[in-house]
Amino acid sequence: MAKDNEIITLDETDINILKIINEDVRTSYRQISRSLDVSVGTVHNRIDKMVKSGVIKKFSPVIDHRKLGYVLTTIIGVRVKGGKLKNWEEKTFFNKNVVGIYDVTGEYDAFLIAKFKDTDELNSFIKELLKDPIIERTYTQTVLDVIKEDMGSSNIL
Repeated sequence: MAKDNEIITLDETDINILKIINEDVRTSYRQISRSLDVSVGTVHNRIDKMVKSGVIKKFSPVIDHRKLGYVLTTIIGVRVKGGKLKNWEEKTFFNKNVVGIYDVTGEYDAFLIAKFKDTDELNSFIKELLKDPIIERTYTQTVLDVIKEDMGSSNIL
């Protein structure tokens, strides 16, 4: 098992397997083996190794939130009173609207990426955030157009 901070080196076969399953996770090991001209056992072993090392965190669908009514994407900067950031993040992590939490440098301590059905839902979320006494300030931006959103991209390889 790889340590969290360990850098994993992938060879060309690993990268090609990742690119294929990144495009369609339902691709069978047999199809991958044919595409790459390697054995099914090799594909199985490589994927198993990448899962165990943490390179592959999970296999999941890419959901189009807009099709489910979540048409509003927001980026919310949050300033938290000193020493309380971790506690607040652990609590906020479970909010259904929050799809990303990032600790950052600069004027704000964290940025949230959240999706809402409408401005009323966003308004309620912000007001609920501001009820928490450890929240000093928030800064909300509404996304007008998503140009690229591909957090599981294998194109970086």
